[in-house]
Amino acid sequence: MDKKALRKQAFAYFKEMSDEVYLARTKEVLEFIMNDEKFLNAQKVGIYYPIHKEINLLILMELFPEKAFFFPRLEGHTLSFRQVKNIDELEPSKFNTRQPKRHHPIETDIDLYFVPCLLTYENYRIGHGKGYYDYYFKDHEGYKVGIVHKALKNIYTFIGPHDVAMDYII
Repeated sequence: MDKKALRKQAFAYFKEMSDEVYLARTKEVLEFIMNDEKFLNAQKVGIYYPIHKEINLLILMELFPEKAFFFPRLEGHTLSFRQVKNIDELEPSKFNTRQPKRHHPIETDIDLYFVPCLLTYENYRIGHGKGYYDYYFKDHEGYKVGIVHKALKNIYTFIGPHDVAMDYII
């Protein structure tokens, strides 16, 4: 199945997903992360502001205040990650998400990234189709963890030469 059709399938799944299923998966992912050695050892963590029914990891900022958290900021077609200490520092942006304000400094040396996935195939994420994360990860290192709902995990699709593999999928 092509990626456009799969994205449509993912959005249909989000629309039909019950709050109970969403909360159970969120709890499962958070419990995994909070016991994961890669996360526990990371000092600088890339995180995202969830849209639709992407798994919400924002509570990690409160539970691990000793870590530095960085959110993506989109300017034109370029993604950068900027430190945010409180989600109140985020402003509305494209695609009904929130991003750091421009004055927040850019960080290029992040230990671990949590990356939202509409769905996955093997260790490849399928996102919203603009390729922002793929382009970003071509030039930036750091351990990449794709975050996805179980029902949308490992669904066959074509992987293109521009697609960047995640190091791990939860």
